[in-house]
Amino acid sequence: MDTLLTAPSYLWKDQFWENPWDQGGLAVISLFIATVLVLLSFAMVFGALPPPKKAGHSRKS
Repeated sequence: MDTLLTAPSYLWKDQFWENPWDQGGLAVISLFIATVLVLLSFAMVFGALPPPKKAGHSRKS
């Protein structure tokens, strides 16, 4: 047990940043989450606003 505590070893964070596929996966997941949040905020903002009132002009066809 003492050898595990005293032996220097790479942390999982160091191993994570050495692998470019892990970095790419993190970027894709981050972009997906950001896109979902932007779409949710867009839906909340424009869904909460009342529809614009018409000026009373009618089109004759």
